[in-house]
Amino acid sequence: MITVAKMTDGRVVEIVRAASKVGFSPDKGWVMVCFDFEKTYRKRTEFKWVPATTPFVWVREYAFG
Repeated sequence: MITVAKMTDGRVVEIVRAASKVGFSPDKGWVMVCFDFEKTYRKRTEFKWVPATTPFVWVREYAFG
């Protein structure tokens, strides 16, 4: 199952994981998103941690199989 979301700037991203703490910030609540999730799993390179307060237009889960 993958979780896909649309950001307010129009980009569609995959939500990869969520964490309460990350090593680069004392703030809590982070979400890792992948901007090139349409590529094969090993060729994905555009990952970014965004604050959990980041607004999304919509969030959907898709199941395969």
